[in-house]
Amino acid sequence: MIVAGVLVGVVGAVLAVYAFINGAEGKPWFFWIAPFLALGFALVMIQLVVQYWFKVGKLELRGRPRK
Repeated sequence: MIVAGVLVGVVGAVLAVYAFINGAEGKPWFFWIAPFLALGFALVMIQLVVQYWFKVGKLELRGRPRK
């Protein structure tokens, strides 16, 4: 699941940058807000992966059981 979270985060960030570069001059609000939503989603996914690593991944790597 860590790999899936990282992949979703990276793809979301790439799509946000792509949508931002293409621009949305003169288009409705949902065209210019889409890159921000995609970037926010990507950041949330990456943050979830980081939190999982610190709470579970490091402990399992050292051999401690999960609670």
